Amino acid sequence: MYTEQDYEDIRNQLKKRWLAVSVPSLMLLAGIVVSFILRVKWVTVVLSVVLGAGFIFFHGMLISPLAAYRNHLNNVLHGKTRSATGAFKEMEEQSVMRDGVRFYPLMISVGDMDDPEDDRLFYYDANLPRPDWKIGETLTLTAHDKALGAWTRA
Repeated sequence: MYTEQDYEDIRNQLKKRWLAVSVPSLMLLAGIVVSFILRVKWVTVVLSVVLGAGFIFFHGMLISPLAAYRNHLNNVLHGKTRSATGAFKEMEEQSVMRDGVRFYPLMISVGDMDDPEDDRLFYYDANLPRPDWKIGETLTLTAHDKALGAWTRA
């Protein structure tokens, strides 16, 4: 599902976004310093508010989602993973947010299909195309925590 190149692409994109947020922030900070030295209180206050609000907004909109996805890729590629083999039961149509990343919840059964105790919940990345799994098809899923990192037909 993922490659090292995907991880490097996300890391590079995150660096570019940090640069895009940092340069205007540093310019505003320089303006704050100059207005503080010149003792123009209202300019210092206005620039401080703009800097704070802008940094919080752009960090939340540009940095945080990508950092969460980078962490997800790092975990499934380099973290501790486990495998489970079972029969595919269902995949939800609606995505959910988990640790800042959108996923489709899916269920496999590692034993009896009718016994809910044998069901295992996993999360499939909503940024990837949905697989064409059929109900009852045997799959081997590799996951970090419950986030799917790889799958094969068994």
